[in-house]
Amino acid sequence: MNPLASFEAARSRDTDRYLRDDHVTVNWVEHVGEVELAIDAPSASDVLAEAAGAIASLLVDRLQRTPTTCEIEVSANDRPALLVAWLDELVYLAETDGFAPERIVKIGCSERSARATVEGRSGRPTHLVKAVTYHDLAFKRCGERWQGRVVLDV
Repeated sequence: MNPLASFEAARSRDTDRYLRDDHVTVNWVEHVGEVELAIDAPSASDVLAEAAGAIASLLVDRLQRTPTTCEIEVSANDRPALLVAWLDELVYLAETDGFAPERIVKIGCSERSARATVEGRSGRPTHLVKAVTYHDLAFKRCGERWQGRVVLDV
């Protein structure tokens, strides 16, 4: 299966760019063999929550729909690396446990750690994401907002 075809299906479901009621902007940018995820949100926790939703949009169609809850805790040396660690953990859970997030029940983060209770579904998602890269990585405060950017190897 062509991994970018799955990306295209996710894009058609969620559109390339959307603005939610809480003023979170998520933007997918396609590169050759890669997709860039750019998020603009009111808080650092919102960036992580939306990143989880973005990963879920790539996995959700292939699940058998068994409800489950997962506790996720990650740490890193700095905030950009924390975004990579967060997404790496979600990709790992999809590959090993068939878990895809649907809703963040509770989330908190600091400069170097994040902890969340996540409701989702388990089944057999396609292994679309090969790696979460450090290429063009960013996770920072921009005025009153937070921005995150990460490139996924697909």
